[in-house]
Amino acid sequence: MAMNIISKDKKEIKWIGFPTNSAQECKDLEAKCQRRLERIKQKQSQLQELILQQIAFKRLVQRNREAEQKNHRPPPNTVIHLPFIIVNTSKKTVIDCSTSNDKFEYLFNFDNMFEIHENIEVLKRMGMALGLDSGKCTPENLKIARTLIPKVLEPYVTDMAQGVHRHSHTNSDNGAVSTMASSSNSSYHGSSRDTPASFL
Repeated sequence: MAMNIISKDKKEIKWIGFPTNSAQECKDLEAKCQRRLERIKQKQSQLQELILQQIAFKRLVQRNREAEQKNHRPPPNTVIHLPFIIVNTSKKTVIDCSTSNDKFEYLFNFDNMFEIHENIEVLKRMGMALGLDSGKCTPENLKIARTLIPKVLEPYVTDMAQGVHRHSHTNSDNGAVSTMASSSNSSYHGSSRDTPASFL
């Protein structure tokens, strides 16, 4: 009790805890604060990436609707469904592709370097993110982008248009991923539950 580790109230004894050094306690609180700030930055980056995805997908829908009104709906065998991935490699690369009996699982073996691009990365390169991903959004595109998201998210879009975009590398389903493999016997395993059955 004298060291303020426990307290006694009549017959009840309560545990208070070991005495702490004020300097150490301050250091621990600063470290805890820093960890939380880093987590906030990570969450902000994830939110910005989700906003980019929503804008890109909605812009793609708008573009496709406009194209259908002008040229009618394209044949089913010329359509690439979302989500999808693109595997890029040299023309000289030997690729061995195996599929499961139910056509849901795919296994690719490469004898050379290859790259994997997810749909959101491709849409960004097509300009569907309106330049928000690179901080090169024009005032006209910013105005369009604001119409594609809830009003509460507009400040984030404004920040991205001004180049305030925190990039994060993630393996989550919500992040855009570009992967390169360079081993002599590289392989990629995928599922058609996540990708379309065919690419054009």
